[in-house]
Amino acid sequence: MADVSVIIATYRRPHLIGRALDSIARQTMPPREIIVVDDASGDDTGEVVASWSRQNGIVVKFITAEVNGGAGVARNLGMAAATAPLIAFLDSDDEFAPDALERLAAPLANHPDAVVSFADAMQHWADDTPSIPMMRRCLTPGVDADSIEGDLFRLKDPQSVLLLTSMIPTCAALFRRAAAEAAGWMPDYRHGEDWIFWLKLTDRGDFLCQFIDVATVHRQGDNLTGSEHDLRNAQMTLDAFLKLRAGDFGVALTDTNRRRLDAAIAEKAGHLRYHASRKGFGSWWKTIGSAEARATGGRLHHLLVDPKSLIRSLRFSLGRDQDAI
Repeated sequence: MADVSVIIATYRRPHLIGRALDSIARQTMPPREIIVVDDASGDDTGEVVASWSRQNGIVVKFITAEVNGGAGVARNLGMAAATAPLIAFLDSDDEFAPDALERLAAPLANHPDAVVSFADAMQHWADDTPSIPMMRRCLTPGVDADSIEGDLFRLKDPQSVLLLTSMIPTCAALFRRAAAEAAGWMPDYRHGEDWIFWLKLTDRGDFLCQFIDVATVHRQGDNLTGSEHDLRNAQMTLDAFLKLRAGDFGVALTDTNRRRLDAAIAEKAGHLRYHASRKGFGSWWKTIGSAEARATGGRLHHLLVDPKSLIRSLRFSLGRDQDAI
């Protein structure tokens, strides 16, 4: 048995959570406990989990959030209730490979200075979209991470590597509960909360990684990663970058990373203008007056640095998107 608490944060996934639970039951090293946190779904998730628990003879600790707070809040409830020294997350629509916990736990057992052990996960779509890895597209062995033994690598500079993108699959990582508690748990945030969480742990110890797949991430039709959510995600990403720059997340940035973040903020402001303009003039005008836009210069600044976004918004409003620039 792995001395691990597996936390499943779920929201309106009663038809899928059984697959996630089955993947935990199949582990070559079963966890000490399974904790399911229902983020105020208001459905029959609790009954589904209780039925699975009875049928499989495996105890599941079930927690119901009083109000919907997002994945970060739900995971914090789970981490606070966890009793094992190591914690793994698994979203209710994803699944572990049978040896996931065994592979992720070994590095932390052998390297007491490490706080996070992670690997890769394959993203899978229900249609014919080819499956792709999440982490290996962003990390390069020998460049971002040094080999320390066999197929195990250590990130050279975790803060620099993780500064601008969330490349650690949440369902393919194991971390020390004590470090998470010392870092103040996961931020109460609805976008990029896992990315910020990993950043908060970067000054707590080493990050060890393996370039192997230990989980599958299933992309559902209602995931918030589709193109229809581009404007929302661009605005929330810019907001997260601004909060990170202001120190709201408690991450002490190096001078070099602060300069990199400044450049990224300017780039993300451009992304925000672009996605807003593709929804027409009304959306563009509202967006460049938003709090995020004001923090990066205000309406006049955004118009002066990117007049094409205004033209694009007018074209989309007139239904001429094929000619938009």
